[in-house]
Amino acid sequence: MEQFVVAVSIDKVQTFLYYVLQAYTQENQANSGTLREIVNSSHLISKQFFQDIGIEGKYGEFNGHIDEQLLVCSGMCIFTTSLEKELITERLDRLFRKYYGTFKGQLLVKYVVLEKKLSTKRDKLEAIKKSKDRLRQKKCLNDIIASHRDSLFQFCNVPKGNKPQSSIDLDKKYPSFSYNINALYSQEETDNDNHFRIAIIKADLDGMGALFEQLSDYVVYKAISDLLSKFISLDHLHRKTMEYQREDVDFKLYPLYMAGDDIFFAVTTAHLLDGVKLCKEILQQLNHEITQLSKHYNTKLPHLSLSIGIDFTFNREPIRYYYERVQRQLDGAKTYSQDRKDKVKKYSYMKISMNDYVFEDYDADKKKSQWTYFKNDVRLLKGAMQEGFAAYHFLYGLLSKISDKTICSSDNKFSNAVLYHLLPEHLENSNEKLRKYELLIIESLMRKLLVIKKSNSEKTQSNRKERIEKELSFERKQREYLERHVRMLLLFSDPRFAITGDEAKISDFDFNKKRIRSTLFNKPLRYLYHQNLCGSLRKSSMFKEYDIRQFRNFFAMFEIYTAPNGAKVQTYRRLQISSSMFHRFKKIDKKRIETVAEMLQSVNDKTQKQIEDMENQKKLEKKAPPGLFFDEKAFRRIGAQTNFWTNDYIDSLLIFYRLNELSIRYRSLYPDNNKKNQDKENKKTKKIDYRKGLEDER
Repeated sequence: MEQFVVAVSIDKVQTFLYYVLQAYTQENQANSGTLREIVNSSHLISKQFFQDIGIEGKYGEFNGHIDEQLLVCSGMCIFTTSLEKELITERLDRLFRKYYGTFKGQLLVKYVVLEKKLSTKRDKLEAIKKSKDRLRQKKCLNDIIASHRDSLFQFCNVPKGNKPQSSIDLDKKYPSFSYNINALYSQEETDNDNHFRIAIIKADLDGMGALFEQLSDYVVYKAISDLLSKFISLDHLHRKTMEYQREDVDFKLYPLYMAGDDIFFAVTTAHLLDGVKLCKEILQQLNHEITQLSKHYNTKLPHLSLSIGIDFTFNREPIRYYYERVQRQLDGAKTYSQDRKDKVKKYSYMKISMNDYVFEDYDADKKKSQWTYFKNDVRLLKGAMQEGFAAYHFLYGLLSKISDKTICSSDNKFSNAVLYHLLPEHLENSNEKLRKYELLIIESLMRKLLVIKKSNSEKTQSNRKERIEKELSFERKQREYLERHVRMLLLFSDPRFAITGDEAKISDFDFNKKRIRSTLFNKPLRYLYHQNLCGSLRKSSMFKEYDIRQFRNFFAMFEIYTAPNGAKVQTYRRLQISSSMFHRFKKIDKKRIETVAEMLQSVNDKTQKQIEDMENQKKLEKKAPPGLFFDEKAFRRIGAQTNFWTNDYIDSLLIFYRLNELSIRYRSLYPDNNKKNQDKENKKTKKIDYRKGLEDER
C-alpha cells in the first residue's frame, strides 16, 4: 500500500491577525469582547485548524485516516496517510475552499503531498524538512492558484465580522489578561480615554532556521517544536502574567498574538521594563530546555536569541499606525549586527529596538549589557526627579541645542553648547542627594561622547590588558549616540511614561568620586584646552603654531606642581576673568581688541616680576602656582594680526573657566582620601605629563 506525507499550513496568518485586530480592537475598543476575538483567532490557528484537518476531535477531512503525526505546531501540521492520492487532493481542495470562502481570502491553506515510505527516524526528519521546503517554494502557491482560479479570481466583499467561533470560557481560562486596551489602566485613568500611553512590544525569535537546519535527529527536532509550542503560546503568556501579578497587583497585559516564534502584546508604559523582562524570561526558559535536550541526547544545540521592537501609542490610536511602527522597530533589531570583536560569552542574547536605538541585553559574567545600563539610567532619572531635579526641562533644553542646525554646523559650536549645558547647577545646593543625582545624570550623558584615545588604540588591540583610556569626541557617531540617548531619557522624564517600581535611592548607584571627576571635569577641561582653545585654530587659520599656542597661553596654561605630601598635582593657571566679563566681551566688536586688552589689564594688573616672585614663593610652599601674567602688548599685537578672538573662542574660555571653578568646588566636597588611589594617580600623572611635554616641545 502506498504511503503519502501530507503537509498543510495556514498562510497569511499575520495578515489575518492584523485584520482581526484592526476590525475589532479599534471599532469596539470599549467592548469586553475584544480579547475574545483575539483569543478566538489564535484558537482558530492553533486548535480549530487541527480539528478541521482531523488531527484533533472526531471530525475533520482526514479523521481516521492519519497513520502518524510527524509535526504539529502553530498553523502547520505534517502527517502520513494511506489514502489514495486523488482522495487526498480532493480533501485538501475542500479544506482550502472552506477557509478561503469563510474568511474571504484573509487566510489561505497551503499544502503539498509527497509519496514517501518512512521506515526510519531519519526518513521522518527528511520528510519534514522536504515538506517545509516545498511549502515555502513559489511553485506550491502557483499550483494552488492554478487549481482554484475560479474561486480566487472573482469579486467578493471583505467581511465585516467573520468571528471565529469558540467555546472558550475566557473568565476561567485567561482571567489575568486585560479584556481590552482601555482595561490596562484603572477606571480613574480611563476617564481621559485619549491621553494615556501604552507600550507595544513585538518580539521574534532569531536563529530558528539555523537551529532546525542543523538537526539530524527526528526526536530532537520534534522535541524542540514541542518546546516552542509550549512556551510561545497564550497559555504560557497567561501563566507569566499571573506570576507578575503576584509580585505587582497593578501589572496588566493585553495579548495581541502569541504563537509560532512571535510574541506580541501591550502593557502600560509604567510596566515597559517588566514587559521586556517577561520576554527575556521566556527566552531563558527556552534556552534552558534546549540545554537539557543537548545533555539528554548528547548533542550540542545552539541557543536562541530574541529581537524586540517597542513602540508607544495612545490607547485609541488605530492599530495600522502602531503596528507598522513597532514592526519597523523589530526589523531594526533583527538587522542590527553584533560586535564580533567582543569575546564575552553571552547568554539569553536579546536586541531591543526603541526609538530607532538598538540595545543589546544578555547575561554575562562581570559585564553589564547596554540594556542594563539603560535601565539604570531610567531609575537614576526617576530618583533625581523625586529629589526635585527638573529632568524634562533639562533634557528638552539639551535636545533643542544638539538638534539646532546652526549649532551642529561646527565641532566648536556643538561642543561648547553641550559642555555649557552639562555644567552642574546644583553643586552648591545643600541637598546632597540632588547634587549626586545631577552629577550622575550628567556623567551618563557625557559617557556617550567618550571614545578610546587614538594614541592607545593600537596598543589596546594588540594587548587587551592595556589600561583603556578614553577622551571626549564630538564627531558624528558620538553626536548621534548622545541625541538618541537624550530622546530616550526625555521620553521617560514625562510623568505619563513613569516607570513603576520601588523608589530609587542614591545609595543604589555607584557614586565613584574619581570616575565622576575624570568624566565631568578632567576630560572636558582637557578637550577645551587642547581642541577648542588650540587645535580648532589650526584648521581655521594659516597662522603659525607658535602664535596659536601663545594666544591660548594668554588665558590658560597647563602646569604641574608638587604638593606637600609629594604628590604631583595637575592644574591650569588662568587670568582673573569673571563670567560677566566674558558676556561683555561677546557684545564688543571683535576688531576692537584694544578694548578687550584694557578690560583684561584692569583686573590683571600685576607685573611680570610680581608674578615670578609669587611663583617662586608658591613653589617653596608647595602650593598651587599663582594666576597668569597678562602681557597686554603681546595680546594686542597677536589679537590684531589674527582672527582668533571670536564668539566661539570666548564661549570656550567661559566654559573652561567655569569648569575650573566647579572642579575646585567638587574636590572640596568629595576629596580623594585614599592614599593608594592617590599614588596610582601620581604615577599616571607623570606619564601624562611626560607625553604632553613632548607634544608641547614639538
